[in-house]
Amino acid sequence: MHLDIIARYLVIVGAAIFLILGILHGILTLQDLSEPRTFTPPDKVLRQAMQESSIAIHPHTNLWQAWLGFNLSHSLGLVMFGGTFLAIGLFYFQVLDRSYWLQCCAIFIATTYLVMSLKFWFYKPAIASSIALTCFVLASGLLLLKLGDRE
Repeated sequence: MHLDIIARYLVIVGAAIFLILGILHGILTLQDLSEPRTFTPPDKVLRQAMQESSIAIHPHTNLWQAWLGFNLSHSLGLVMFGGTFLAIGLFYFQVLDRSYWLQCCAIFIATTYLVMSLKFWFYKPAIASSIALTCFVLASGLLLLKLGDRE
C-alpha cells in the first residue's frame, strides 16, 4: 500500500474523531437546554445559583447561559476542525500532501485539545485527542517519508 494512501486514511480517522466528539458534545449540550443532566453540576442548588448570577461583562447574561453557550461554541469548533480536515482527507488530500502549514495546523490543534483535555477535562476526551493526534503525526511522517522517496 502506498504511503500517501495510508496517510490519507490516518487523516480521515483523526479528523473523524474530532468531528464525532464535536457532534456528541453539541447534542449533549442541546439536551441540557431543556433538561440539564450532562454539563450541569450534580448539585441543583449550584445550577440555580449559576442561573441567578450574572457575568461581569454583561449583567443580563447569567452564568448558566454563558456556560451552555461556551459548550455549544466548543462543539462548533470541534465540528469545524474535524469536518474541515475530514473534507481535506476525503476530497483534497493533495493540498494537505503539499502543505506543511496545514499538516502543522492539524498537529497543533490536536495537541492543544489534548493538553486542554488533560488540564481541564477528563480522560475520555484525552484518549480520543491522543489517538487523533497520533493519526495526524503519523500521516505527516508518512508524507515526509514519501517526499524523501521522490528525491
